[in-house]
Amino acid sequence: MWVTTQLGKRSDGGKVQVHEIVVEAIKEHDEIDVDLGDWTLYDYIDPDALDDLFNHEGNTITSVKFTVQGATVTVWQDSEIHAKVE
Repeated sequence: MWVTTQLGKRSDGGKVQVHEIVVEAIKEHDEIDVDLGDWTLYDYIDPDALDDLFNHEGNTITSVKFTVQGATVTVWQDSEIHAKVE
């Protein structure tokens, strides 16, 4: 599953965070069931650190990879935030 989005505003007026984009991509992946047990993203990566890593302006391309239940999650930023789960 591949999710691409610009960091924008949520319906409640707050800013969409990178970890929210990642969780959405993970939820949409067929082989990962986030509804089983007490699943949290924090079990695999610190969501606050992930948000901080991508919270910058400029021409730098940032990327990170980590594994969730055997699937590789790749997150990168150019002018948008991209999350790919394979």
